[in-house]
Amino acid sequence: MKNSVLKAGICLLFLFSSTLALSQNGSKELRNAYDFDYIYKLKMTNKKDNIQFDYYLKKDAGYFGFDISEITKGQEGMKMFTVMDNDSGTTGIFMEMMGKKVVQKSKIKLSDFDSDTNDSDFTFTQIGSKTILGYNCDGFIMENKDSHVTVYITNEAPISFSKMWDNSKTKMPKGFDPAWMKKYGENGLMMEMQFVDKKKPKNNTTMECVGLEKTNFSIQASDYGSMLGAFGK
Repeated sequence: MKNSVLKAGICLLFLFSSTLALSQNGSKELRNAYDFDYIYKLKMTNKKDNIQFDYYLKKDAGYFGFDISEITKGQEGMKMFTVMDNDSGTTGIFMEMMGKKVVQKSKIKLSDFDSDTNDSDFTFTQIGSKTILGYNCDGFIMENKDSHVTVYITNEAPISFSKMWDNSKTKMPKGFDPAWMKKYGENGLMMEMQFVDKKKPKNNTTMECVGLEKTNFSIQASDYGSMLGAFGK
């Protein structure tokens, strides 16, 4: 279930199929600072959870950040913020704990985005459009024998994740119109997604954008030391 929902959410976030790949180039090091100008608020709802993820984006940047405060609830004085930097192929988890600022770096793992199923039997169908948060969105259905996914995507938003991905390996599912790639490949943003598991309804999940707001947030990576340096002996 974890891989299926993650894959569906990510793939439909960009309206491409499961062969999307991070381009992973560069020095494998974090840059000194990360600046962001928009917060993309995505609420995920299923049988067990109702969680909001705040994604921090910068136009035309090859990185994004996300606030994982949901994970640190109840841990007084603990703050965490994650950056995925595609240009350097590195993930940085920035933490404030025990009065210290530390960062944990790791290489982005493409296996985290692999599907545990064969998606070659998925079909794409365009459906009606609707307005979400003032943005006109086109609707699509992606379906196979196991799942039925409805997604609404816009190309009117001022920001997207498109610079994070290498689309050269994209494999089109049945029914996919190349014109959709042309329309959404550079500036497509998912505004709503409904995942239906045909075999296990308890896995049904809805994702919806509940806010797209400007911000001037930045994080100075150079202010954060290593875990070993901060707590090592």
